[in-house]
Amino acid sequence: MTDTSTASLVIAVDHVTAAAAIGISPSRLRHHVRLGDITPHFSGSKPLYAVSELQRFIEALPTHPERLLTA
Repeated sequence: MTDTSTASLVIAVDHVTAAAAIGISPSRLRHHVRLGDITPHFSGSKPLYAVSELQRFIEALPTHPERLLTA
């Protein structure tokens, strides 16, 4: 049986889990961190991503795919 109360207590996740949670690769997550789109917190040198920060990032994304510009 799964304990759902434990799942609701998760407030931060590691890099790989954060990427999986929002459906992107870890390298794409690093790209968004470099751009300043997502801000990790650090425990020593380990980045931790607040679930609320991941939700904020997703909610700020466009709701329609971007169209490629033609030259």
